Amino acid sequence: MPKQARKLSIAFLQFFLFSNTCIALGAVVMCWMTARLFHLKLPARFLLFIFLGTLSSYALHWYLTPTAVNQRERNQWNRRHKPTLLGIFIGSSVLLLALLSQLIPYLCYLMPLIVATFLYTAPKIDQRPFRYLRQIAILKTAYLAFVWTYVTAVLPLFVATAAWTATMSLWALNRFIFIYCLCFWFDYRDRDDDRHSRWLTLVSMMTHQRALYMFYGLAGCFTVSLVMLYLLGMTFRSIMGIGTPMLLLAGSVQSIPNWISDYWYYAYLDGLLILSGLFVYLV
Repeated sequence: MPKQARKLSIAFLQFFLFSNTCIALGAVVMCWMTARLFHLKLPARFLLFIFLGTLSSYALHWYLTPTAVNQRERNQWNRRHKPTLLGIFIGSSVLLLALLSQLIPYLCYLMPLIVATFLYTAPKIDQRPFRYLRQIAILKTAYLAFVWTYVTAVLPLFVATAAWTATMSLWALNRFIFIYCLCFWFDYRDRDDDRHSRWLTLVSMMTHQRALYMFYGLAGCFTVSLVMLYLLGMTFRSIMGIGTPMLLLAGSVQSIPNWISDYWYYAYLDGLLILSGLFVYLV
């Protein structure tokens, strides 16, 4: 019985992480965090749209990703569950289309997101028009961080308020730096695979020492943005809640290159997105 329970627990954890449910939940939590910090009320169907959109885009992305590159846990799971990923993509896309008809007033804000999300996955499609996008993969880390910033820090403000302030601009910059730092270590892990596939990124060209220098430089910029947010009126408690996940990340960077298991990346690093909202809620 304990052996069965352990297998069931592992299967549940793998599905939660590798079916992209975790990362979709992280997107919703970060949207909610933006609304909470700026005292806004987001429509429930908007948060559902963000969840389904994230689920759909990542399901397609991983469905199109070759699984023979390495033997990591995620690739093994993807190899066994290709139909599951395709089913999640189709099911969530159908629900998205139905939901989009109820979000017509926000369509002008949602369409750039839909296009930008597709363009991130498009290079995975092995057809001539999309292959050319692989030549600009060097910017994919910054591009992904930009899309996530738009989804979780800018879009909720567009949807829930008409007035844009300097604090909001600074908040978007703070989120971009934090998300870029998370994406940075995922790219650092994949640097050997990127070199073999010739999808060179900025991170794939770095030594470990240069990667650390770049991360600490970004962490310094993140800290400056926190101080400026505080000076612009954000409460000290909120600043502590926002800054704690970056503090945890900074305390982990020396050990990240030694992580072999995918669980560290998809449970811990992606989990920091959820922890951001949790810390803000607790404080």
